[in-house]
Amino acid sequence: MSEHRQLLLEWVECQGRSSLKVTGWTETELRELRKLDAGELNRRLALYPSDALRHGVDRPALPAVAGAFALQDEAVRFVPRFPFADGMSYSLRVDSSGGGEGTEVWVIRRPSAPSVSTTGVLRIHPTASTLPYNLLRMYVHFSAPMSEGWAAQAIKVCDEDTGETLEGVFLPPEPELWDPQRRRLTLLLDPGRIKRELVPNRELGYPLAEGMTVTVSVDSEFRDAKGQPLQAGAERRYRIGPALRSRIDPTAWRLAAPRASSRAPLVVDFDRPLDNALLQNSLRVLDLEGNPLSGEAEPGAEDWSWRFTPYAPWSRGEHRLVIEARLEDVAGNTPVRVFDRDVSLSEDTPAQEGRTVLRFTC
Repeated sequence: MSEHRQLLLEWVECQGRSSLKVTGWTETELRELRKLDAGELNRRLALYPSDALRHGVDRPALPAVAGAFALQDEAVRFVPRFPFADGMSYSLRVDSSGGGEGTEVWVIRRPSAPSVSTTGVLRIHPTASTLPYNLLRMYVHFSAPMSEGWAAQAIKVCDEDTGETLEGVFLPPEPELWDPQRRRLTLLLDPGRIKRELVPNRELGYPLAEGMTVTVSVDSEFRDAKGQPLQAGAERRYRIGPALRSRIDPTAWRLAAPRASSRAPLVVDFDRPLDNALLQNSLRVLDLEGNPLSGEAEPGAEDWSWRFTPYAPWSRGEHRLVIEARLEDVAGNTPVRVFDRDVSLSEDTPAQEGRTVLRFTC
């Protein structure tokens, strides 16, 4: 890092995409940068949303903007994995030593688009009012694609009894876990604090405690892919109950079989609330010949049930509901294993079977 040079940051187009171009490097810096491979270059340089840095989020807990740096002649160019957000400031962090001891930060702002908030939070999962204290994950669904880098400061968990924000409930989002459309954000609670006898569990305990009431909130400052804040914040309140430490038991489910020749839904009531995202692709209905039926499937209230409505009327006779082994409940248990298992209990030994099949007759 030189005390006498000024870096110039500018937005340029590259193959139809907006990228960041950085010039003004000294000859000594360029020689150093040319010696670095792609991985080392991306460790020396990092780009962050400036607002996130100003909110005081620790850098180790703040994911850098996804993308790649590359050296081209006398310039460094950054091409993002997702488009930059209009109206947002970005901070380039330059680590001249490679060890974080000599750093500088340069800021550039994207041109602003019309300031209109159109994106909102559709729902927060789980939707059950009571959750086990060994809860494994949560989801936040948005109405439009979102920007990365905001989850750490925009999503909070508060203890309603004390009013305090609970720190360290979720794993640091590095990187943030988005679906391909960047509309569903997955929030993982620390598995090391959930599994008994692991060091994080012994030293820190569970992220949540039985008997407490918590509020999970999403701040309106969370930015969508256009750089705009949300129309409004959102929150969901939960009572924290006992741990859930048993395999999912499909034999305890209740199936309400529909009438033959109708398009009435098959309704399945579970023995516990199941993971909403995994529920979308872990159940299948087969016809008399074993072929998958086409139809519309949707979880019921609080993910305690599931409905399947076929596109064509039901045939008379036996059908099958296939449950894949990947299906999980809200604590990460599946039909074949207990996530937070006690190795001394024989009933917690993982089962050998894979998928489970339940039969019903129309």
